[in-house]
Amino acid sequence: MFSFPPTTRPTLVAILWTAAAGFCLAGAAPAWAAQIEEEIESKRETIETTRAEREKARKELERHEEALAELESQARDLDERRAEFEERREALDIREAELRDGLAERQAELESRLHAAYPLTRGGALQALLAEGDSLQARRDLQYLKTMIEPIQRARESLVRQQAALEENRREMQANDEKLREAGEALESNYRQVAENLDRQETLLASLGEALDRQQADLRSLLKRKERLDREVRAAQAEKDARAEREARERAEKAREKAGSDGEKTPAPSGNIPVEGEVMRAFGESLPNGRLRHEGIAFRAESGQPVRAVDSGTVVYAGALKGWGKLVMLRHGDNYLSLYAHCQTVGVSKGDRVARGDQLCESGVMDAGQSGLYVEVRHNNRPVNPGRWPAWRKVAGG
Repeated sequence: MFSFPPTTRPTLVAILWTAAAGFCLAGAAPAWAAQIEEEIESKRETIETTRAEREKARKELERHEEALAELESQARDLDERRAEFEERREALDIREAELRDGLAERQAELESRLHAAYPLTRGGALQALLAEGDSLQARRDLQYLKTMIEPIQRARESLVRQQAALEENRREMQANDEKLREAGEALESNYRQVAENLDRQETLLASLGEALDRQQADLRSLLKRKERLDREVRAAQAEKDARAEREARERAEKAREKAGSDGEKTPAPSGNIPVEGEVMRAFGESLPNGRLRHEGIAFRAESGQPVRAVDSGTVVYAGALKGWGKLVMLRHGDNYLSLYAHCQTVGVSKGDRVARGDQLCESGVMDAGQSGLYVEVRHNNRPVNPGRWPAWRKVAGG
């Protein structure tokens, strides 16, 4: 006799129907789910802000490093200029000493020549010219005196001019040295300021890096917390859905029992759709154990008979399933599903589109060794009397 396994089979099929129909877990997420999502999004925004600030600090640090390098280059140039001025000062000192020595020599030579010429100048030149005697000799003495003194005077005057030029150069060097000193002080001040800014930027960059590490750790913690809570929600929702499914099955069973007691009949299809054979057990008939009722239609048919689609649809499952043998499941319009179980062979694949009358498989052997086919129709994921499905009535001619 044909019968359903009373425990495992309905659960597996219910799961398969739910997957095929595209249903998802019902119910809204708790309030904390939205709150933790907001926390995660806020933490991500904070991380992006910190990254932007760190990038800004890094660029500012690079700018200060470049400024510090430029100041160091200027300091080297200033040191080179100072060295040049020191060399010039040393050269001026040497030249000044040489001029002082030369001027002293010329002064001594002039004094020596004046002392030698003193006898020629006693009484004065006019007296020498008016005195009796050789005036020509007097003129020769005066010319000699002039010849002795003039070169020394010119040399002395040249030395004096050179000394004055040296003094002017020294004053100019002193002015330049003062400018170099001021430039050095300003450079030193700028260097200290840039170095302080550089230290502050390095401290800020390190602080931002530490803050970013903490924020990323917080984000990872939030994500792990969300993942754990999601698992708990899924488990709770699965339990809720399982309970709702059990309650729905109980309600459907009661409705089927009532429909069976009211004598609701299922029109038998004529021809070879879904299979060429006769109805062995109709929808709603009591099973041998007397506690469950039939959720589909069992056909008695020879093995290997073509099994055809009652209506056009999409193959959502094609293969073996424990308790159902090889089966084919189709999804149709208006949330209808049809199942063809205990097939001998399967000729379609998941995702295939089929039309009414297309062959899906071949009839095989049902429970208790009876050859035939089991067909079940579901609407909104609940077993229904196939006679309520317009496509079935069309095939049955009703």
